[in-house]
Amino acid sequence: MVLVLDLGNTNLYIGIYQDGTLIKEIRKHTDLYRSSDEYYEIFNSFFRLENFDPSSFEGAILSSVIPSLTLTIKYAVEKLIKKECKIVGKGIKSGLSIRIDNPSELGSDLVADSVGALAKYNTPLIIADLGTANKILVVDKNKEFIGCTISVGLKIGMKSLTSSTAQLMDVSLIPPKRIIGKNSVDSLNSGATYGTICMIEGMGEKIEKELGYKCTKILTGGNSYIIKDIINKDFIFEPTLILDGLYQIYLKNK
Repeated sequence: MVLVLDLGNTNLYIGIYQDGTLIKEIRKHTDLYRSSDEYYEIFNSFFRLENFDPSSFEGAILSSVIPSLTLTIKYAVEKLIKKECKIVGKGIKSGLSIRIDNPSELGSDLVADSVGALAKYNTPLIIADLGTANKILVVDKNKEFIGCTISVGLKIGMKSLTSSTAQLMDVSLIPPKRIIGKNSVDSLNSGATYGTICMIEGMGEKIEKELGYKCTKILTGGNSYIIKDIINKDFIFEPTLILDGLYQIYLKNK
């Protein structure tokens, strides 16, 4: 078995692969102040609950957007499974050709998304990853990552709005049945959910126009479930794309 981990600003997303198949996934809240021993206990409790034997793992791989926690998670994993936990970054083979101004700036999560998509779909690709931030990634017809857009995420955007206004309240981010809201809750939910959809669909169209050809479109990320049922059906819902990409990168570095 192989343990894969994606450390994001909001969640630590964990997956377990056996013979190429994702057999278990779980999200844990990212805590900047937990020690390596505390994360070890979290992983150990999860393994015991699911009856996973740590000694049965051949290795692990981690992508992280929080440098201060990267080694903390790595050491916790290695203490548990007694095998190396690889880190996506310099020196790791991903198989992804990156054609941007500074390739070293590209986040390991975006690398994993792209690798996961390339393993399943023909290029060109537009990948909408909805997490703490909304990222729209572009892999062109030559299988090269050529850039992305980054904007404020659904939840953090709503939190910023409601915390900065006196008469607007926190809402559940459930898409209402109608776009035109007749009360504050529906109006907020509509603006957040349908507004995000219009942004993603509109950006997709503009990216295709800029490229000069149509693309396969993919929807993924921790917040993608909020809009998956109402976004244009051209977008293929792939909730575990980043885990799949991490597993593919692990295989390339065995």
